[in-house]
Amino acid sequence: MSARLAALLVLPLLFGGARQAAAEDIVSYCGGGVTGGGGGLRIEADSAVLRLGRARAGAPIEETRLDTNAAYDRIAVLLDEAGSERMPPDAPSDMTCSITRHWQGKAHAVMWSMGHAPPVLRPVLREMEAAGR
Repeated sequence: MSARLAALLVLPLLFGGARQAAAEDIVSYCGGGVTGGGGGLRIEADSAVLRLGRARAGAPIEETRLDTNAAYDRIAVLLDEAGSERMPPDAPSDMTCSITRHWQGKAHAVMWSMGHAPPVLRPVLREMEAAGR
């Protein structure tokens, strides 16, 4: 099975139950394993930060707005500098992490096995993690 096909099959499992995505946002998420649950962060274009969590596969994703803002534009620039739009999605694993960007009517996701983020994306992920603290 190609990585692209595998990605198309697993993304609904990772994000199933999520509300309609914002017109422009950046989402980092990890999920899978025995329960199929997971969690992550959504940073919207207005710099609002939402914590995402799901207890098990198929459950709705719960969103909690945090009392903080992140620099959406700075994170978007880091993604551009990393060339994320040209990165292949990779194949899902037992515990799959991803970063997805929705912008200008487009969407692109990059996935990796938990603990093995592409080195070029690590600055982006650190910036997002800081926003969620």
